[in-house]
Amino acid sequence: MFGMLGDLTKAVVGIVVETPIAIAADLVTLGGAITDKNEPYTATALKGVMKNVENATKPD
Repeated sequence: MFGMLGDLTKAVVGIVVETPIAIAADLVTLGGAITDKNEPYTATALKGVMKNVENATKPD
């Protein structure tokens, strides 16, 4: 049960904190075009959120 709460907490932090920062980073770097990243920062942040949601909803 506590693992589920931890994953949900990580998902909420990812949505509230990491995603807006990633959006700002994408605006500054033109969607990651002027960096060496293969995908935008926002996509990376949202993948992390989805991973935490999937982990929270897995049956034990």
